[in-house]
Amino acid sequence: MSTGNSYNGRLWFLSDRRISSDYPQVEIGRALREKCAEDDIEYRQVLMDELVITIEHGVLGLRIHGQLITDYPQVVVVRVPTPWVQSDSDITVLRHLEKMGCRLMNRPQAILNCVNKFWTFQELAGHGVPLPDTLSYGGHENFARMIDEAEVLEFPLVVKNTRGHRGKAVFLARDKHHLADLVHLIRHEAPYLFQKYVKESHGRDIRVVVVGGRVVGTMLRCSTDGRMQSNCSLGGVGMMCTLSEQGKQLAIQVSNILGMDVCGIDLLMKDDGSFCVCEANANVGFIAFDKACNIDVAATVADYAVSLLPSRLTRRMSLLSVVSSTSETSEPELGAPTGAVPDAVDNMSANSSSVDSDPETAERELVAKLPSSIFNMNQLILASDINLLVD
Repeated sequence: MSTGNSYNGRLWFLSDRRISSDYPQVEIGRALREKCAEDDIEYRQVLMDELVITIEHGVLGLRIHGQLITDYPQVVVVRVPTPWVQSDSDITVLRHLEKMGCRLMNRPQAILNCVNKFWTFQELAGHGVPLPDTLSYGGHENFARMIDEAEVLEFPLVVKNTRGHRGKAVFLARDKHHLADLVHLIRHEAPYLFQKYVKESHGRDIRVVVVGGRVVGTMLRCSTDGRMQSNCSLGGVGMMCTLSEQGKQLAIQVSNILGMDVCGIDLLMKDDGSFCVCEANANVGFIAFDKACNIDVAATVADYAVSLLPSRLTRRMSLLSVVSSTSETSEPELGAPTGAVPDAVDNMSANSSSVDSDPETAERELVAKLPSSIFNMNQLILASDINLLVD
């Protein structure tokens, strides 16, 4: 392990004390420590309530336990309890880090996009994403006046707390009388939304975990007691499943629109084989997912976090620059297709949703896919340099 300033980068894992002992946080911390030790990266794990954010002499700064931080992290992996995120505290800290030039995953705006279920749908609307028809309201404790308004969705309909999580505060309202009864039973700290019921997906959905714009794996979740929610935290069971390319691309599209690096997308299934989006999770849990799919999600998160460090991005940009200049100056053999290099790059892009792909593997595959016809004798040394960049 290197000492002093000879590290290959600085990476922090920022979490919340309330969830610091939960499985995802423990596993991500383990994976980050291992990856950073392996790659000679300076690593630090920090809790949200340990940070003091400062503006002194017009300059943004940080203190931890009274100590001024002078070497800021280049990448910060963020895990905060989304249902309890407060924009006046947690998001303020994340904004501060981002303003200081830290690359956060997930970014504060992406987290906000998933804090409130209706905010998520607001972001997705207008992008051609299939969504169940949904209503909500302004004002405080106006649930009662929505009883008549929601009738347009037809009964039964789904009622959700916009800040609910793990399948809690979700109801299937049979009729207007049932809705009226709910008024006196629910807590009104956050608004509720009213949503069209997708009957064919009752008690079933597909959890898709996306990291860095790639599908890591997919899990079918099923209720075991007949209830509408299929969450494993409520007793549902999960099993690895195969998802169509249409479903994978939908999950990736949702992740991209919301600006998330790491997320869980829940898809509802339609009778015709299509899907619609149920929810998006910025603080996705994966204890059941790891077991069902035999996948180490935390290791994938760690690999992606390290790939965001400036040293890794510079290496990748250098590789792409070399490939680009090589394709422009190459002298193809007689009869060789002139579009060979773009085709190779296009093939890599087309496979970007592969479960097994990662940034370093993508680099190696890119070099391997470059056809020999693009190199003349003067470029053989250049090809060797590309491999050194990858290794």
